[in-house]
Amino acid sequence: MIPEAVTLVSIDAMKILITIFLLVPAAVFAQFKFEDITRHANIDMQCASEQEAGPGVVVIDLNGDGWDDLYMPGGFDSDKIYLNMQDGTFKNITPNNVSIHLDYRTYPRGGSAFDYNNDGYPDLYLCCNGRDILWKNNGDGTFTDVTRPAQLNFPLDKNESNSSTFGDFDGDGDNDLYVGRWVDEGKFIRDAAQNEVAYAHKGFPNWLYVNNGNGTFTEQAQQLHVDGDTGCTNIALFFDYDRDGDLDILVGNDFGVQIMPNRVFKNMLMETGKATFVDMTDSIGLDQHLFCMGIGPNDFNRDGRFDFYETSIGPERLMKNVNNTFTDVGPKTGISNGYELKGSYMTTTWTALMSDFDNDGWEDGFIVHGYIGAIPPWITNPSRIDTSQFIHNIGAYFEDYTLQSGVMVDTFQARGAAYFDLDHDGKLDIIFASLDHTAGTRPSDYHILHNISTQPENSHWLEMRFNAVRTPKEGIGTIVDVWAGGIIHSRQVSTGGGFGSQNSLMQHVGLGDFTVADSIVVYWPCDKYRHRTVNRYYNIPSDQILHFTEDTSATSGTSSVASSAMQQIKVYPTPAHNTLKVENLEASVSKRFEIYDLLGIRQLDVTGSESTFSLSIGGLKPGCYILRITSAGSAVTKQFIKE
Repeated sequence: MIPEAVTLVSIDAMKILITIFLLVPAAVFAQFKFEDITRHANIDMQCASEQEAGPGVVVIDLNGDGWDDLYMPGGFDSDKIYLNMQDGTFKNITPNNVSIHLDYRTYPRGGSAFDYNNDGYPDLYLCCNGRDILWKNNGDGTFTDVTRPAQLNFPLDKNESNSSTFGDFDGDGDNDLYVGRWVDEGKFIRDAAQNEVAYAHKGFPNWLYVNNGNGTFTEQAQQLHVDGDTGCTNIALFFDYDRDGDLDILVGNDFGVQIMPNRVFKNMLMETGKATFVDMTDSIGLDQHLFCMGIGPNDFNRDGRFDFYETSIGPERLMKNVNNTFTDVGPKTGISNGYELKGSYMTTTWTALMSDFDNDGWEDGFIVHGYIGAIPPWITNPSRIDTSQFIHNIGAYFEDYTLQSGVMVDTFQARGAAYFDLDHDGKLDIIFASLDHTAGTRPSDYHILHNISTQPENSHWLEMRFNAVRTPKEGIGTIVDVWAGGIIHSRQVSTGGGFGSQNSLMQHVGLGDFTVADSIVVYWPCDKYRHRTVNRYYNIPSDQILHFTEDTSATSGTSSVASSAMQQIKVYPTPAHNTLKVENLEASVSKRFEIYDLLGIRQLDVTGSESTFSLSIGGLKPGCYILRITSAGSAVTKQFIKE
């Protein structure tokens, strides 16, 4: 049961943006442990391919029962959908028509699940070697191929899609789709022995499909400035990296060492009122030259800003966010230098699942490794013993916890992975996908790792699902800050950054010792009018699953009821430059004016009694803010933009 919001209490405590307990010993916390339950869970799924790409795995609540189900691409083999039976097992319910891709020879590698037509059922977009497919969920366990009627690119002579991500970037109430495309394999440079020695092309252009709201899409990457020099994309995700309320685009590129580094396209909706993009890559430090396979969002140091773990061939990156400028702190935080600890073999990493697996309050990681069979000769020391790695976060520093985890993922060409709580026990489980080049009878290429960590008194948790109203119900870009004991735990609803994969949309937070969250602040995505709802809840007991629905009547995020006079208050202009004016105030009555940024940090606190009041905001940084006006026990909030 969701606690009802109450009158806003002091947010001064929220100023404690952590000094971070770097010296807390690991022994104080719970430690995670997993077991492979693939056979017990009734998972028997193969993925055959002639190529090194794929497969991913998509977590999807197919029937809306609150329990996450699974979609798995089969490559040459048939795809499968497994329904969660709510008892730790799954049932294959794949309709025959999901395997129709064999007729088109598309060989799906992964994709994403989202409701493209707002009918209440999650649909499937498949990234393929060949034409991509949009499967419409009919609501009865069957799917219909609607790629052509949806006006997606069809047919295609050549295509290599490795990643897709969805979200309502323009705030019009419909989910849009961005597709990351890889390379034309005919453009590899080969030596006399036909070995691939280099790549001489920027890859296929990525697609940005804008949802028309009538079941069709229009491809507008060029018009929205996200088509030029996008590189050879392995991973893409809609993600609000600067927390301003609109969805930006992060692109992770293969061959970035030689061709094009990763890219970041900032959405200008909140700044200008128009949803278009500006390439911010070079100015914010995310122009990493990698063989990038995946991007794992996280807040590893608990400062309320989102960081990114980037996988690659060789050294990985942990990009720390400092005021929306990023620096690689991997070498300082124990992140892999790109070589196996047991030898000199270079690693190949694909997916970074970053979350709190032991509920001690710090986000850990499961880093998926998988060797490349036909590895190009320009990469030295390729490894065929790549061992997927568990890393344990101890006060913003990571230790290798693979041996203690209980499972060794060291014999697979692992690729995609996703996390979800398969049995609703408050501990995150993992499904990862491996690649096999032969069809026929063999062990499952997909594996379920069940989290069997002990739960001592200092490993409490909360899990949260969100239902947006202004934007599509998935609420991609929704940010939630869970405060406990002066510590902030920030999460964002996103499609994840695993190779060809999608995590559960449920957000998980470990609370460690704390049995109560002091507050939960939910920042919903903005709509096309730049309206953004903020909801606040207080004194929430731990160890439960919460369901939040956007309360658009409380744009302040509180349940404070404003008087009729307060409701008539006018705030302008927005965007504002140096002065924000407030009109229609009750004269000769003392009023308090507080301005908060989107982290809940108070930036201004003044009083006045005039009917028209001017606030000096020249010292604020550009961005979105919340003005709270309190008078005679009544309160109202207004949102404004500082340009």
